[in-house]
Amino acid sequence: MLESIQLLSDTCEQLLEMDKSMRFASMANNMGSLVVTTYRQGLSPLMTRYETSKYATQAVLRAAIREDFEIKLGKLRYSIGKYEKLIRATVPIIHSSNKFYLLLTFDIASDAKSIIENKVMPCIESKKFAGPR
Repeated sequence: MLESIQLLSDTCEQLLEMDKSMRFASMANNMGSLVVTTYRQGLSPLMTRYETSKYATQAVLRAAIREDFEIKLGKLRYSIGKYEKLIRATVPIIHSSNKFYLLLTFDIASDAKSIIENKVMPCIESKKFAGPR
């Protein structure tokens, strides 16, 4: 399990280094508990640790609810929400038969969709994480 946590942590750190507009990268388990949390160096987070934990729980719950429609729509690859102050994304992944959710935030002016498709998803695939199941 320690190796898995280290891989998840390394992945979050690597993702933050890929694009300067990425603010935050975190992994939550299938219950919404944060396993790993990393912030861009020098960043002042908009939310407290408690608020971030609550956000993770809600993001995982929303992603789980979307699974009800997979039969018709296919597997969720990622979801993006744009707020006034930042952009959030949730990416479900499988590692060692466990489902995790990669939670990301981006600066408001960033092209989050392009970053996710051209940087985040290839990184996840290169780590041998499985996509959503």
